[in-house]
Amino acid sequence: MRSFLRACIALGLPLVAFVAVAQPDTGPYPIDDGLAATVVGTPAKYKAELPQNLDFEVRSLKPLVERETPDTLRYARPLQYLRVTQDGPAPLAFVIAGTGASALSSKCIMLSSALYAAGYSVVCLPSPTSVIFMLGAAKYPVPGRMTTDVRDLYKLMQVVRDDLDSETNVTGYALTGWSLGATEAAFIARHDVDAGVFNFSRVLLLNPAVDVWASVQRMDQLLAENLEGGIDGIPAFVARGLGGLKQLYSSGDPLRFNEDFLYRAYQTKSPQRGDIAAIVGLAFRLSLANMAFGADVITHSDVIVPENVELGPYDSLDPYIHRSFEMSFDNYFERLLAPYWNRDGRHVSREQLIAEADLRQIGSYLAANQDIGVFTSEDDPILSADEITFLRTTFGERARIRPHGGHMGNLASANTVAALQQFFSRPAP
Repeated sequence: MRSFLRACIALGLPLVAFVAVAQPDTGPYPIDDGLAATVVGTPAKYKAELPQNLDFEVRSLKPLVERETPDTLRYARPLQYLRVTQDGPAPLAFVIAGTGASALSSKCIMLSSALYAAGYSVVCLPSPTSVIFMLGAAKYPVPGRMTTDVRDLYKLMQVVRDDLDSETNVTGYALTGWSLGATEAAFIARHDVDAGVFNFSRVLLLNPAVDVWASVQRMDQLLAENLEGGIDGIPAFVARGLGGLKQLYSSGDPLRFNEDFLYRAYQTKSPQRGDIAAIVGLAFRLSLANMAFGADVITHSDVIVPENVELGPYDSLDPYIHRSFEMSFDNYFERLLAPYWNRDGRHVSREQLIAEADLRQIGSYLAANQDIGVFTSEDDPILSADEITFLRTTFGERARIRPHGGHMGNLASANTVAALQQFFSRPAP
């Protein structure tokens, strides 16, 4: 099963670390289809030149909550974050990972390198939707309620601040995040207005969801409409995808599943658009499956794993992987998230859970705060046209909305990185 998932991810996601390019192309992002851009990412010649061999440090923390770790989830211990610090006085930038991502993902490395080059010390935090966060930092380990996920992140940020070496001289704080992490960053900035701990000088939202639950339903729809047979149809889907790329295998070039390979595949028109849509939906569904399985096991919710089953470290997970993958985001909301917030004396309506994860709830704050910006693409598949209009209207000149780039596809491009560094380097208004 593990090798099978690797094959799926290899088809759909860039898996190699971002590599510096001597003279990046600063022309327009070359992929004009949002779904394809989401899959392919940034081709090598368009990537920003970033510092190499930085002194990254992976730090482990004691759990922030008392919780027994189920045997089947011990792979997700301990609670970790990534940091790289300047030798002299510098502001500290927090980076919040996107859906399901740990602090060690390639996007964390890339963004940390870009911010370091702009003069920041950088800390990257795992997503509240990752099992490592659910086990070690979540007071309520069923991710999806924005208010509590934000409070847990805010607490983790304070612990990380206190974990810095005594010689690290922090002169101020900044914040960014991508995808769901960007939406969370917006709510963290608003929370900090009342809590008053960080007083962020800059906050940048990278491809945020506006209405989180509307965005994830779009991802459900991509998968439902383009992957025939659900999880049982994945082997045929992978075989078809690999077969469609056979002309690239015979080109004589080294075979590497990275952004350049996928870009070449896109240029040859080998992938059908329905397959590209399925890849995007599949990537999100794999993140959801891992999150749903972890939440169910930790809380004994009896949705994926029967309540009377105690899984050992070597027990087969095949039937539970199947159930996890078949759970859509809507299923997760209705069967895990909403019931969890309506048990043990808690009463939170479905409508409240949805409203709390919508940036329009803090629209007036975002419009008035000149230190908060947003980068996204008009063809980002997680956004509707109305949501793009909301971002453009709310942020005004602080919105950088490119015509192409999909969801995070142009993140590593020279143009995007230069704009990010300029945003974090400009003097306060």
